[in-house]
Amino acid sequence: MHHTLRSIIVILVLVGVVVALGVVVGTGGITGGTVADTIACYNNDDCDDKIAATEDICKNPGTISSLCVNRPIR
Repeated sequence: MHHTLRSIIVILVLVGVVVALGVVVGTGGITGGTVADTIACYNNDDCDDKIAATEDICKNPGTISSLCVNRPIR
């Protein structure tokens, strides 16, 4: 019976830790990545990497989900 009670206590503590981490993450205390509320590009010229062998593309221009793509020209 002693081992069963000990196991139950260990499980309850682990569940408590997981719940506490969930609350911290859910309230913005810990994030999984960087959140950027900036606009990366407005047009393809903003993505110029100065490499002639790449095509410079602005995806989702003028939005916070914009990003630059520099892919090799075929």
